[in-house]
Amino acid sequence: MTKDIIIRFVGSAGDGLVSLGNLFSKILKKHNFNVLGFRSYQSVIRGGYNEYQIRASTDEVLSIGEEADIIVLLNKSVAAIHRVRVNKDAMVIYDNDYINLDELDYPEDIQKLPIPLANITKDISKLKVLKNIVGFGAISQILGLDETLIKEVIVEQFGHKGEEVVFTNFEALEKGDKFATENKWPIKWEKHKYEKAQQMIITGNEALALGMISAGLKFYSGYPMTPATSIVHYLTKHLPKLGMIVKQTEDEIAAIGMAIGAAYCGARAATGTSGGGFSLMSELVGMAGIEEIPLVVINSQRAGPSTGMATKTEQADLFQAYGISQGEFPKVILAPSSVIEAFNVGVDAVEIAEKYQVVVIVLLDLYLSEHIATVRKFDLERKNSRFAILDKPSEDYIRYKITKTGVSPRTLPGTKNGVFFTGSSERNESGTSIASTLAGLPETLPIREEMVKKRMRKLEYILEELEKPKIYGEKEASITLVSWGSTKYILREAIKLLKAEGIEANQLHIKAINPFHKTEVKEILSNAKEVLCVEQNFTGQMNDYIRMKTGFDIKHNLRRWDGEPIVPSQIIAKVKEVLNIE
Repeated sequence: MTKDIIIRFVGSAGDGLVSLGNLFSKILKKHNFNVLGFRSYQSVIRGGYNEYQIRASTDEVLSIGEEADIIVLLNKSVAAIHRVRVNKDAMVIYDNDYINLDELDYPEDIQKLPIPLANITKDISKLKVLKNIVGFGAISQILGLDETLIKEVIVEQFGHKGEEVVFTNFEALEKGDKFATENKWPIKWEKHKYEKAQQMIITGNEALALGMISAGLKFYSGYPMTPATSIVHYLTKHLPKLGMIVKQTEDEIAAIGMAIGAAYCGARAATGTSGGGFSLMSELVGMAGIEEIPLVVINSQRAGPSTGMATKTEQADLFQAYGISQGEFPKVILAPSSVIEAFNVGVDAVEIAEKYQVVVIVLLDLYLSEHIATVRKFDLERKNSRFAILDKPSEDYIRYKITKTGVSPRTLPGTKNGVFFTGSSERNESGTSIASTLAGLPETLPIREEMVKKRMRKLEYILEELEKPKIYGEKEASITLVSWGSTKYILREAIKLLKAEGIEANQLHIKAINPFHKTEVKEILSNAKEVLCVEQNFTGQMNDYIRMKTGFDIKHNLRRWDGEPIVPSQIIAKVKEVLNIE
């Protein structure tokens, strides 16, 4: 029998919600569940409404789900706010010394599970955060989790703090379990020994970073900006093992400048930010483009414009990425959809950047960057190769030589016979600028024309390497759903639920935004009965982009821009509206 559970912890900033969610996710992972978790939070250090929702299943987890089966309320203020989010039959766990659900007008059809968390914790230690472990003990009784495996996680998490801390946590765990048992809390699953886990748990940002590392990343620079900041944290944490440089800079302009310098010197390099920082990087992205310097630039999108809502998700930077910097130059734009795909795109981005000497832009969003998911296996079989770098160039070496693929031979600083001129201006094949006194002269007109064509020609060859989009699901479906980025698997869950109702839907997902598989996309959409484009922005940027590239006009759209992720029920309702199904 498939086991599927949604648990929501509700608290304030400062309640340790991230640690709480991550720790419980590890406990569920240890029991060999597939796990997906996501925190919805406000941009404050203390106070403010926060929630951390975790979904665990013995089956594939496609989304964080909607209605929670178990809700844990960590303080009275959030309990009052959260009342409208509580569904019938939910198990609500709360500290009855501080929270009175009757006063807060909570629904009558919920299962109230009061537990004096603070008082139980006082008998163990002065550390208030231990009440979370007491709560874990109580929840473990409901879910029939294995005490031995929970203790293994506690040792992994707190072992470095000494035996006393570990045994104090053990005591808190046991007291929570005992309380739930003595008070005959309802049992959702019978207790039994679970098979030990064979997977890891990781965020989208961490998976992307791990992918870049596996592709030989040697330099990363960034200025802290939510939700891209954890890439710096993750890389810095593993610095001693990586043999690379990670630099936190004074601003985003410095970050991309340093990454360009590192890449020019031969290091596989990347930088990352969110929309505001991406705006500041614009001019130097163009410089990397004309100088043909390999570079990965990550934009983890959040709600804008300007500061917007720093801790909320959005997909509104598609055209910012497509049009970044002035003029025309080849840029690759990839949008991963899941933790596993973030890893794969991390590998692809680093390798494509160097192989074709281009800027590769990776478009994530806050939901993908920050949510956690279990992964059974990453593809670590790919071998790293260096591309188009000459160790022993001939004396007649030409850096910007016009070639069939547009990729010119490259040397690193200090290479004998490999000296060349470069800069942010247009040039001839040897690198000499034609941008000032030579500009417009008859002999330089064809040079400019050929250099632009040379650079842009790279996109034709890159497109051949990128995976072509294809239909997921039944070909003869009543409706085709179009998605990009992190909405991919949320749509997959909606398709699964629609099928259970007898409604056939399929999906076209876009990962490679530029260059674009316009022929394949147009053919798929032209053969669809109805088409619905789902995205997290107001204007329908992917819809407009597809029309611009293919001429196909998608008539139906579902858009969300309030900062929270699209959920399956919204998609199901819109599909029924389009198909005129009651």
